[in-house]
Amino acid sequence: MGTTWKVTVRTPQTYELHELIDAVASKIKESETILSHWRPDAELYQFNQNVSPSPVSIHPLMHELIQHAQQMHAETDGAFDITVAPLVNLWGFGPIEQTRESLPTKAEIEQAQTLVGMEHLEILLDHQVKKKLPTLQLDLSGSAKGAIIDEVCAVLDEEGFQHYLVEIGGELRAKGNGVEGEGWRVALEDGSEGKMTLVKLQDYAVATSGTYRLNKPNPDAPKPASHLIDPRTGSPVEHDLVAVNVFAQTARDADAWATAFMILGSNEGMKIAHKRGIVVRFCIQKGGLILYRSSLEYNKLMRK
Repeated sequence: MGTTWKVTVRTPQTYELHELIDAVASKIKESETILSHWRPDAELYQFNQNVSPSPVSIHPLMHELIQHAQQMHAETDGAFDITVAPLVNLWGFGPIEQTRESLPTKAEIEQAQTLVGMEHLEILLDHQVKKKLPTLQLDLSGSAKGAIIDEVCAVLDEEGFQHYLVEIGGELRAKGNGVEGEGWRVALEDGSEGKMTLVKLQDYAVATSGTYRLNKPNPDAPKPASHLIDPRTGSPVEHDLVAVNVFAQTARDADAWATAFMILGSNEGMKIAHKRGIVVRFCIQKGGLILYRSSLEYNKLMRK
């Protein structure tokens, strides 16, 4: 997925380290060759290249993630949309190299938006999906890393481990009480230079999404163009939210909600967070300062 991974395990048992490394690496490789829209040998990449309107059988993991995305799309009023791939490519943040340095015109954005929409994808039984629009392309990066973390955790659970921390690209899921017995010490980024919030993570996942890393200059907008594209406008988000930290029982949910909240912004996002009881911290840039807005559930969790 173009990033790094790390697994930390604490156990009183003796265990062959190379066997554990092989098991985890194999699961990550297997998952990537299903969910990557960058690798030509990946199932999602090949699905995107397929222009047949006939039903297609896909891997159960991919089918489950698409079903989850459909639910997220409904719950966020379209802010979370895995059919956003044409817009991501157009703005230069996808696998198409020709758009890396350029910025799209208004006409190009409007054209790309005609290729976007969950209504163009039909999710069928027996792990099948059908393109209603032959050129439809999917981008699962809003939840794929989280889903792969959950797959790795399932491997560790099967091996009987009770205390572990799994990290892929800065997203984390923890089980048990860590090294010192009070949870795994992890740091939350807030979009500022070098500033971190330390928390003790125990039987939770946490994901951070933000505009502060992957972006490029955009002289036509008040801030640089981020890789976070709002499918409803066809353009990168322009609000003052620079980072979101979301906690959930699964890394997939934390990852998806972090992406969705970055698209929605803090005002829309906080309404949904309160309604659904989501553990979230919004990091808002005002001038040179980072201000925080937290859900009630986040405050409760931090007091534990």
